[in-house]
Amino acid sequence: MLGSPRRFRTRVHAVQKGIVATLIILALVVLVSPGIIGRIAEESVDESLQWAADENEDIVVTPERFDRGWFSSEGRHRIEIRNPDAQAAIREFLGAESEDGFPTLIIDTRLDHGLISVTSMARDKGSLAPGLGKGVSTMFIEFPDGETFPLPGTIYSDIGLSGIVAADYVVEPGSHETADARADWGAANVEFSSDPKTETVEYSGVFDSITVEAEGSTLRVGKTEFSGNQQPSPFDIAVGDFDLAMDTVGVEEQGADAVTFGPLSMSGNTKLQDDRVNGEASMSIAGLAVPGYGDMGLDIAMRFSDLDGASLGRLVQALEAADDEMPAQELLLLLEDDLRQLVTAGFELEFDRFDFDLPQGPVTSKMRFTIAESDDPVFEWASVLLDLDAEADLVVASEFVDFAMATNPQAGAVVGMGFLRKSGDVYEMRAEYAKGLLTVNGAPMPIPLGN
Repeated sequence: MLGSPRRFRTRVHAVQKGIVATLIILALVVLVSPGIIGRIAEESVDESLQWAADENEDIVVTPERFDRGWFSSEGRHRIEIRNPDAQAAIREFLGAESEDGFPTLIIDTRLDHGLISVTSMARDKGSLAPGLGKGVSTMFIEFPDGETFPLPGTIYSDIGLSGIVAADYVVEPGSHETADARADWGAANVEFSSDPKTETVEYSGVFDSITVEAEGSTLRVGKTEFSGNQQPSPFDIAVGDFDLAMDTVGVEEQGADAVTFGPLSMSGNTKLQDDRVNGEASMSIAGLAVPGYGDMGLDIAMRFSDLDGASLGRLVQALEAADDEMPAQELLLLLEDDLRQLVTAGFELEFDRFDFDLPQGPVTSKMRFTIAESDDPVFEWASVLLDLDAEADLVVASEFVDFAMATNPQAGAVVGMGFLRKSGDVYEMRAEYAKGLLTVNGAPMPIPLGN
């Protein structure tokens, strides 16, 4: 029963008021919020780009302009590499001269903002999902003489209510040709998200293929997939996971045999446990074609644990800041104090696999190195060797040993001295080291450590 007509009209009136209130709120969200959110979104874009630049001191990000409208805004950011060493390395890679100047990357962005960015629906990948803004960016290279070169692809970005920026870089298949070079590429898609407040980054992507021809040389890169994440640590080093997989890669030079390898895969992860860094990494390369020698392969899997985070962080920072031309002895002197602290704190390094696939047969090995933590106030490298505990297993195909002895007569001494012992179709070595004593295939070999 609906009750009396008067009570019914009261209920209808209440429902109408609720509908009107909802429409007013919706109108405020759609019509009023964009102007307010626009400034917040602008600050979020600048903050994300600047944070990315802060992560690499070689990069400088300059906001060139930002024309803010009520429902949408347009901006331009200039990204420059100003570090002389980085510029020199890129010039050398590209074969460019210093007098050519150095190009700049320009990013143009249209940002549709508002809690519900209605205007984004007029373009690709638009959405009514709540957020601070949704953007679309294009990129081009600007050369010192003013000439520009548009880069393929479009970046679609989404700024969440919490300030997290998610981006999707989409590239359609295409090609570009100049008088001196030609490039062809397949489809590509890269997804990226960052949280400037926590400095956490996640990424993944796939490139179908890339071919570059220039000055009689051709580079071919097959399908490439990658993913990973990284988070900051108190020791100025990032921790996280990464994975990379590539199909065949080849370089062809006129008048020379092609050099190819692949597939290639790499993966690894690092994590913190209190003030220590633990991690693992692996790498596998197949079909490494070396002209005049044959196909080779490499498979490595290693783990490390209990590395002192503070000294490791300082070592990484010092290596990144060191001049590439610094003499080895000077570099070692620069790193000596932190190396001592890292070793004194103790750690373990294990190679579960260190294998080579050679034309003459496989060579497989595994190794472990453990250094105990030391509280001795006087540091000496000889005492470190006494604290070292290590072991290694090596298995070598007899065909490879025969090849080595045939090409280098001195290689036979390794077998004659008992370092390699024949076992069926292979040669083996079992080595152990502890407290200054090396044992190889059961035979002790004291190591003179000096004072």
